Amino acid sequence: MKPIDTRVETVTLFHRGATVRRTAALDFSSGVPAELLIADLPLSLLDHTIRARVESTGGAVVLSNVRIGLYAPPRGTPEKPPDQKELEATQAKLELTRDRISQLEHELGQLSSVAVNPRPPPEEGKPPSPSPMFARASLEALLEDSSLARVESLRSLRAEEKQLLETQGQLNRRISLASTATNVRPDELKKSVTVQVLPGSTAKAGTLVLEYFVLGARWAPAYQCRMSRDCRSADLQLRAMVCQRSGEDWRGVKLKLSTASPMSWTELPELSAIKIGRAQAPPPSKRGFRPPPQGAASLFHDFDRGLSQARAAQPVIPTWHPPALELAPLPAMPVASIGVSGAAFGAAAPAEMMADSDDMEMEEAVVERRAAAPKKMASRRDAMPPPMPASAPAPALSAMRPGAGGARLMAKESRAEVAASLDDLLSSEGGPGAALDVVLYASLRLSSPAEGTRGQLTPVDRRRAFIDSLAALQLNAPFDVLSVVESAERMGHELYNLAAPQGTSDVRAEAGWYDYVYPTDATVDVPSDGTWHSVPVNTRTATGDVRYVVVPREDPQVYRVAMVKNPLPSPLLPGPVEVYVAGEYVLTTTLPSVPPGGDFKLSLGVEQAVKVARNTTFSEARSGDKVVATTELLHDIVIDVANNLDREATFEVRERIPQPAPEAEVVVDEGKVVPAWEPYTQEERSHVVHGGRRWVVTVKAGGSQTLKAHYRVKLYANNEIVGGNRREA
Repeated sequence: MKPIDTRVETVTLFHRGATVRRTAALDFSSGVPAELLIADLPLSLLDHTIRARVESTGGAVVLSNVRIGLYAPPRGTPEKPPDQKELEATQAKLELTRDRISQLEHELGQLSSVAVNPRPPPEEGKPPSPSPMFARASLEALLEDSSLARVESLRSLRAEEKQLLETQGQLNRRISLASTATNVRPDELKKSVTVQVLPGSTAKAGTLVLEYFVLGARWAPAYQCRMSRDCRSADLQLRAMVCQRSGEDWRGVKLKLSTASPMSWTELPELSAIKIGRAQAPPPSKRGFRPPPQGAASLFHDFDRGLSQARAAQPVIPTWHPPALELAPLPAMPVASIGVSGAAFGAAAPAEMMADSDDMEMEEAVVERRAAAPKKMASRRDAMPPPMPASAPAPALSAMRPGAGGARLMAKESRAEVAASLDDLLSSEGGPGAALDVVLYASLRLSSPAEGTRGQLTPVDRRRAFIDSLAALQLNAPFDVLSVVESAERMGHELYNLAAPQGTSDVRAEAGWYDYVYPTDATVDVPSDGTWHSVPVNTRTATGDVRYVVVPREDPQVYRVAMVKNPLPSPLLPGPVEVYVAGEYVLTTTLPSVPPGGDFKLSLGVEQAVKVARNTTFSEARSGDKVVATTELLHDIVIDVANNLDREATFEVRERIPQPAPEAEVVVDEGKVVPAWEPYTQEERSHVVHGGRRWVVTVKAGGSQTLKAHYRVKLYANNEIVGGNRREA
């Protein structure tokens, strides 16, 4: 079955994890297929979150039986392996050739050991015997001809051995390639989804929509504020710092940034009726499980009858029994030497002790399985009807429950692995969702009547399901496929421990009780590399106003502060903001949390075109010559503001006059102030000051203005202020 080509269309990114939406155009002009295969899905997706549907016109297309598996790129038609007889014949020829080479080498050794005997010494008093030159020459010629013939044969046999070795290597290589042609590598594995199409559809075209949740994705807000030269308007660009390692690259997708919890559970309250009259019994609570009707076991009677007849028709194979051997009885073993382990009892252990041991092991297994099973499954087991009569051929209903026997052992592997991902997400979300009891119906399958759990939903073994999906594609995985999938999920969880960019905040903690979605205006690209990327979300034009703030008592420099109105219908979450004025970078600061329609301040640094000078005068006078006299400390403040800008500007000049302690015998009186000022407590900075005052004045372009203030401090003439009577430097 050829997989359908899908593309990622929309991604809803949460503070942990993302929901991916894939789409594909379907053409049913040649008929509606029985099954649809969607491949190349990331390994980190959660199996139970997959949702598939077909949006069609001219007839509904209903999908069912969603199955999760593994997929790898096709290998094509594998090369036909050579015949094993050809390899065996080559090996036989090679062995024969090597035997002949060994024989020739042995003969050459024997020929080289043949030596010509020397002429014997003559007898005393007799002449030496004649030299046998002809015999010697004949023997040397015979040895040389025999050696040369064998060397030539040995040379040809070695060449034949080399050719046979190459042929054997090629045959072994072809057999090895043919045997491993269907093997896949761990980096090639992807998840796939197979859905069944119910017959009866008359649609001619449609759009397949597939949604699933993936791990390993995060985001944090960031901003850019580009203000005009007069700071009356600003282009506020919302950006997102996105980091994802889901296993698939998001190319040209519409991104939605959400502050919601992806796995939280919320139930609507059910209000009970209020009645006036006699007290009535409370209505029965609603139950999510309904036990099967009485007599449901009779549905399998025909199947059991046919199965019994089929077994009776099978020939009876006699059982072979080994001959009985009479052995001498073993001596009695003292009780003290018997250990407590099962191996020490052996076959001679008492039947009562073995029964007790089995019962204890069974009880421990049942207790362990019940402790690991969800509460809902436990409640449903309790609601089951009593077992069928012993006469019925079907197994007892207690053995058909999902929590009984091997079915529960399979459940511990399949449900626990999927629930572990849910537990990690729910624990990270916090709140009421952390106690969610999830029933994964997508991981349950209805057992066949021949199985021990007939008519019941049993969990699917993930490892076996993955291996079967590869076998259907004629592929083989010589490794543990489940460990590869778990490694991808573990890498997604490890991304949450990655340090966030400086200045960013946790969007879930800042959103509070309300959730918002920030969609991107254009498509974006986010690679799956596990690093942070700055992604543009949207740009809105905001109105602003600039005010120049100066505290000449502390610093004569004038600072620009822009007041910008939030142009979005949603709040602005805390995050770093880059500030530009007239296209020039000014600074990077942190934007606070701003509600919809609210204002926020941006500090734009020092304004060099505005000059402020502060001058003070001090005089001291006595009220009279009486014994109880007072001293008046007179202070005059004169502040000159010079506006050298090419536009009118509003200035906020902040001052502070001394404030006596509650028990101090000192009085501070404000005198004439031109122009009038107003109290200033600095509450916007959460740091209240006492005695604060400020002027808010508007100065024309190129103009100046003088601010004057007078106050006096009264105290008894025989007293003096700690630190000196003069309060202004």
